[in-house]
Amino acid sequence: MKSLLISLVIFASLPCLGKSIELMSYNVENLFDIVHDEGKNDWTFLPEKVKGKKEACNKVKSSYRKKECLETDWAKDNLEVKIENITKVIRRDDKLPDILALVEIENENVVAQLAKFLGYKKFVVSDSPDKRGIDLAILWKESDEVKFLSKKELVLKGEFFKERPSRNILEVEFLIGKKEKLTVFVNHWPSLSNPTETRIIAANTLRKRTQAILKKNKNQNIMAVGDFNTIDKNFPHPFKTVLYKGELYADLHTTFSDDKSISWNIKNQMAPGTYFYGREMTWNLLDRIFFSKNLLNKSGLEIDVPSYRIYSPSFITKTYEYRSKGKYLYGSTVKGTPFRAEHNSTSNSRAGYSDHFPLIVNLKY
Repeated sequence: MKSLLISLVIFASLPCLGKSIELMSYNVENLFDIVHDEGKNDWTFLPEKVKGKKEACNKVKSSYRKKECLETDWAKDNLEVKIENITKVIRRDDKLPDILALVEIENENVVAQLAKFLGYKKFVVSDSPDKRGIDLAILWKESDEVKFLSKKELVLKGEFFKERPSRNILEVEFLIGKKEKLTVFVNHWPSLSNPTETRIIAANTLRKRTQAILKKNKNQNIMAVGDFNTIDKNFPHPFKTVLYKGELYADLHTTFSDDKSISWNIKNQMAPGTYFYGREMTWNLLDRIFFSKNLLNKSGLEIDVPSYRIYSPSFITKTYEYRSKGKYLYGSTVKGTPFRAEHNSTSNSRAGYSDHFPLIVNLKY
């Protein structure tokens, strides 16, 4: 009896372990529906028999893109396989992330199909001016622990974007638990084929909105996730000159890598990046998770740095072989690269997944 009382006293004195939610960010590579959106250049990802597709494809200036457009027969079976394969990546151990940020989706229609298959009942989708119709989405498990508060979109503005409009930045605010507010920005910045200045504009757009939120509530928890299409050699650098200025944001990958309490074995088991650029045989961290510093102040909502992962299970990886004849890299191989989507396949084992790996992190409160 005495030992039981001692055990009860010890148990009662233990600190509360608290709760946590999981966030995943994933560029799913061209998740399009099979219906033409008026005014959008979505012809590549349509069934080959759709009226007007052949004519539209033949107008494409790039010979590579024209061939891709003409040869891609994106139909019902292809879309179903794509959704099944994405689901296999997202639903791990039969569980879904509490908050799922998606990049490179077409519209609400296709997100609704994916959400239904995954098991999400709640989602929001951006409505960007991007000419291909590319957008962003957030899906979440509505509960007493995660409640939707608001949605907003940030439009990238400037002379460049008058001719080549880009994706909006999707802003969604949640209430986590009973009192912790969390703003999540989902990003898909202009690609690396565009001038660095376009990504500087995106960074400044994100920065100004973040500062406005913090001015209103200095304790607001803020995360910026997605595909930032930024590499180290970009100059001026959008992260170093804009996002990191005044310690507005910190990069989770860097924070994780610098954390000496996390073993090298764990760090070294992760993929070297989220995207593999075959032409130069290089890994890139195009996908990032940035966070405001109050998410590490050991009060309220807190980012669980050791839980961070570039999620790359073997089934979504492939060995890449360099095939450009006449180049010194010809025949070289790299294991563990993303098993990118083969859009003409209707076989789950051959259709692939995405050219990006997803990122995962837990938030404690």
